[in-house]
Amino acid sequence: MINSIKTSLSVIMLVLVSSITVTFSYSLAQTPEQSIGLFTNLDQAYNGYTILAPTSSKSTYLINNCGEEINSWISTYTAGMMAYLLEDGSLIRAGRITSQIFQAGGIGGIIEKYSWDGELLWSYTLAGDSIHLHHDFEVLPNGNVLVIAWKIHSATEAISRGRNPLLTGVNIWTTYILEIEPTYPEGGQIVWSWDAFDHLVQNYDTSLPSFGNPKDFPDKIDVNFEAVGGLSYGARDWLHANSIDYNPSTGEILLSMRSFNELWIIKRGVDSGITYRWGNPMAYNRGTVNDKKLFKQHDCHWIKNGLLGAGDILFYNNGSDRPAGSYSSVDQMELPLLINGVYPLNANDPYGPENSIWTYPETLTSEFFSQNISGVQRLPNDNTLICEGASGHLFEVNELQEIVWDYINPINLYGPLTQGSKPFINSVFRSIRYAPNHPALAGRDLTPLGPLELEPLPMVCTINYAPTCPADLNYDYFVSVADLMIAVSTFGCNTNCPYDVDDDGTFGITDMLVLLTAFGSPC
Repeated sequence: MINSIKTSLSVIMLVLVSSITVTFSYSLAQTPEQSIGLFTNLDQAYNGYTILAPTSSKSTYLINNCGEEINSWISTYTAGMMAYLLEDGSLIRAGRITSQIFQAGGIGGIIEKYSWDGELLWSYTLAGDSIHLHHDFEVLPNGNVLVIAWKIHSATEAISRGRNPLLTGVNIWTTYILEIEPTYPEGGQIVWSWDAFDHLVQNYDTSLPSFGNPKDFPDKIDVNFEAVGGLSYGARDWLHANSIDYNPSTGEILLSMRSFNELWIIKRGVDSGITYRWGNPMAYNRGTVNDKKLFKQHDCHWIKNGLLGAGDILFYNNGSDRPAGSYSSVDQMELPLLINGVYPLNANDPYGPENSIWTYPETLTSEFFSQNISGVQRLPNDNTLICEGASGHLFEVNELQEIVWDYINPINLYGPLTQGSKPFINSVFRSIRYAPNHPALAGRDLTPLGPLELEPLPMVCTINYAPTCPADLNYDYFVSVADLMIAVSTFGCNTNCPYDVDDDGTFGITDMLVLLTAFGSPC
């Protein structure tokens, strides 16, 4: 009977081991045939699961550090642009709805939420003739969703606010931030909104109430800055926000304003202006081109608590208009300390700091460049995951700026590419890696389904188990029934016990107590 039970448990263990989350050590010997997929995965890489949402694809993938598919979701819409994994295991992604009115980079129009198994749970569409979602969104702790939208204002409206008629076409688009309370299975209620058009200043028309020197109104937006005439969509998309982040500790929203080469902080829930801005003091008459720090940047966000540099702002500095040349960089800047709840600013100087505190690479090079899209993430092991978006190149660097994980997206407009073929139309807006013990992964089947590319090269992965707590007997980063079953089958072992939790050489009552105390918890 005991042998029968152990045989059954052995079978279960084999199934469990086949789906465990592990750290892979792998570096592929370069061959002329390799052009896509995994190139490097060293021991120093942060083991986790990465969301891959190719910009030209209707599919979103979750891959492990070997570039193998773990799960995928299929929509009827191509990416528009961002996707996130939520704690309940669902995927929330932006989809693209084309428009005759809004024809610009980063267009979205719909947000969809799918279960782990691919069932559509919720969708929200905002893709009309006057307002259209684009680029990014942020799920709030209360379940509401912050979205970025374009909102049209007519030329007449713009001129009435002080816009120079020579710099105005038929209309202009402003940044419109909405907080949506979802209503399932479709739609939502707008519970708060913020329109950049309500916070303007101008020094063109003295007869208008919005007249003033932008230098004296840093909380307002110069309606004529970076404005160009003509009817092009680029001229209308005057601000071009491309990322949004939220700080639950302060109630602040962080926006990346590409056309202004600035990042802005505004307050959620109120109709106030900009509380902090950085990157281009020329935007409010407090600097020159030499003071510019941001160059068509993407993915400005706060580094999360518990990570290296927590509270600082991290961003991908694309560099497409950098005076020294077309070089990208990843930068980390430290926010000034608040004084009585306000970011310090004197009468003449721009907001600090003067410079970033960390930059990758240390020496700028044209070999690292993405003209648009792209992103960055600080990882729990102090490494940094970088998405060089235009080329679909994802890589991770350690604190010495050495590449420890290297991957090229093998999915394009037409589906999976064949290994050895030249990658094209394989851009990635940005990617996020999730920890092995992320709640979304608890109890999921994480069995690898193989590389995404067609005709993959042979690959051998050395598995280096890295348990984070002794009660995690099957190394899946959760203490669950599977661990309890292993413990039962091992109970009574008194020599060379493989699952010795308390490290006393045996497996008995004290080992079981450690396991039961941690039961149901992630490691």
